[in-house]
Amino acid sequence: MRYYAVMNYYERIGRSIVFIENNLEEEFSIEQAAQEAFMSMSNFYRMFMSIAGFTVKEYIRRRRLSKAYEDLRSQKDLRVLDAAVKYGYTSADAFTRSFREEFGINPSELQKSRNEAESCSKEKNPKGLRRINIMDEYFELQDKKLLEEYPDIKLLKKLEPMKTACFKYFGKDCEQHAFEEMKKWIDANGILFNKKDDNGQSAYRIFGFNNPDPSNPEGDEIYGYEVCITIDDELYSTLQDAPYYGLHESYPSVMRKTLNGGMFAVVSIKRENGIDLGYNIMRGWQRFNKWMELSKYIWGGQQYLEEHLDFSDEGEHVGGVDLYMPVQEAPQKQASLRPVPLVVKPLRTAFIRVTGGDSEKAAVEAWEKIIGFAKKYNLKSEETRIFMYGSGFAKTPPFFHEILITLPEGFTFTDDEIKEKEFTGGLYRTVKTDQRNQYNVWAAMEQWAKETKTRAGRHQWAAEWHLESWSFPAKEITVLYPVQE
Repeated sequence: MRYYAVMNYYERIGRSIVFIENNLEEEFSIEQAAQEAFMSMSNFYRMFMSIAGFTVKEYIRRRRLSKAYEDLRSQKDLRVLDAAVKYGYTSADAFTRSFREEFGINPSELQKSRNEAESCSKEKNPKGLRRINIMDEYFELQDKKLLEEYPDIKLLKKLEPMKTACFKYFGKDCEQHAFEEMKKWIDANGILFNKKDDNGQSAYRIFGFNNPDPSNPEGDEIYGYEVCITIDDELYSTLQDAPYYGLHESYPSVMRKTLNGGMFAVVSIKRENGIDLGYNIMRGWQRFNKWMELSKYIWGGQQYLEEHLDFSDEGEHVGGVDLYMPVQEAPQKQASLRPVPLVVKPLRTAFIRVTGGDSEKAAVEAWEKIIGFAKKYNLKSEETRIFMYGSGFAKTPPFFHEILITLPEGFTFTDDEIKEKEFTGGLYRTVKTDQRNQYNVWAAMEQWAKETKTRAGRHQWAAEWHLESWSFPAKEITVLYPVQE
């Protein structure tokens, strides 16, 4: 696959902006700008609005007015009519109305205040809409050697949180079923896959991801796929909140969810004739892993995403996919680690999972319930093992915490909240720490894995808590970093 030939959506919109800026004094069509971005008209309207924050027509109009303002304040002999014609207006009256709406002053009034106009030219923040540089605004500069080896992978500074409508199907052919259900909802709400106007009101993006991830060791290979489409506040308010991540069931209907933003590494996967798109997507994710080893970044913790690009009028996905891998900068100073190998055999456990918008509150609730359960059934802390994992180190909600305690042989129970499942275990590298330093140790383990080229395993990440008589603080915490055999 020729990765260097594939541009992500930000780069493609950036190309169109360069074309627009080079032709502000000329006549050109939106179709020409879309061609520069290698997009259909409808897709171009949608993505321009989503990335630039303006409709393409609004951007062109405001940039031409801004250039006219600069010309009128700097060129003493320039007539208003000449400026109007230069930037595409057919009459001085139409130009004057637009100019006044944008700047609160008539162009003739600006001409009469030449001294003021000249002083304005020295202002740090001149009036008007500045040119948008997509790559400078959205992407971090990368190490030159890394960029030469992986020119297709770009580092997105920050993806803003997005309000979405979403649907998850759990079971066989989950991606297909999830898209089919979402398509029904889209049609019922009058949202067109290819919106023909450019007013920005229906601008949207379509994302998807595995939920739960197929690498989550929950027994079998069946997993779920969730499709999310960005929507406006009004439509968002009509939906119910989606369950938090990791539930092994389909949503009862289309629900709402805010996709967390953050820093992402981005790569574009092109649809190629004769090659399965899924195969290229798999290679793209593998390429991220190699890029991560050479970069200064570690996994960021938020949800990874697949953005589905280009749909036909009938709603068929005909384009490629942009992959978003969440990243964060690794701590600059790492403690000297010597992780100890440990094999954890499958264990029968009781568990509680608590979700919420407050990570600490969710963790406290989970601990109170599981310890209450242990005391109720007279389980002894010195004879059990306690494991915990969750999303508590993520920077934005939703958060979840799951706590598991091992059960004695032959033990049975009935409880409305505490359930039973197998902790599958596997091969781990472990480091002992305390509660205060957990986050630093996890970050250090990520960096250690990069430096030693250790591949993370597909089994459960966890920390083992060592409590005495079910009391806190913990005597010790063992970080369990899953590794491949």
